[in-house]
Amino acid sequence: MKRNMNLAIAILKTLEENKAPHLSEFDIEGALKDQFDVSNRGVWYQLNLLADANLVRSLGSDWRLTWDGHEFLKSSAPNAFEDT
Repeated sequence: MKRNMNLAIAILKTLEENKAPHLSEFDIEGALKDQFDVSNRGVWYQLNLLADANLVRSLGSDWRLTWDGHEFLKSSAPNAFEDT
């Protein structure tokens, strides 16, 4: 499975823009299903990569943004990424 920066940015934005402080993988998948053809396994993989980068943190079955995740979104140019 490959890293997908567009999906990663969308996941981070979904977490940041949601009114709840954290979301489950299924909530994130549901929010992105119209934009991305991705399974729960794909969302899980991207979330774990984001956790490796300290941009999100697992809370059991839910996920939340970290301080670094908020800062990354603040400083990133989402349209500048391509799939790698």
